[in-house]
Amino acid sequence: MDWEAALAWVAEKNRESYLGTNDWRLPNAKELQSIVDYTRAPDVTRSAAIDPVFRITRLADGDYPFFWTGTTHLDGPSHHRGSAAIYVAFGRGTGWMQFPPHRGSYRLMDVHGAGCQRSDPKTGDPDDFPRGRGPQGDVIRINNFVRLVRGGVSE
Repeated sequence: MDWEAALAWVAEKNRESYLGTNDWRLPNAKELQSIVDYTRAPDVTRSAAIDPVFRITRLADGDYPFFWTGTTHLDGPSHHRGSAAIYVAFGRGTGWMQFPPHRGSYRLMDVHGAGCQRSDPKTGDPDDFPRGRGPQGDVIRINNFVRLVRGGVSE
């Protein structure tokens, strides 16, 4: 789901007292990054880069999900500030690279590695970014997964 839908879903879970509680929220970037296990990666260990105490399901393409955080990305041009949110990739951090550079054919590859922290637009259509964004052609998903946390205040 996109970021706004993720926030709405969290609010819905709180309204229905999901699992008997109503203090659910999206984790902030540091919280979600804290469960990354950099000794694990799809291309090396055939597993997600997540602490094995957490369960995670493989996607249809064989990779692992990307999860939204509650953290808004504030860098970049002023007209884009606040329009993206941070996510953590527990699978490959893919991008479209040209070989040879700037004139060759595009190849989709893991440019950031499992466990990377990236940002996507909060809403929109991923098809508007056919060759990704940025110098590594980062794949733009916009529709990511949600892993809830409880209690506290996300800062």
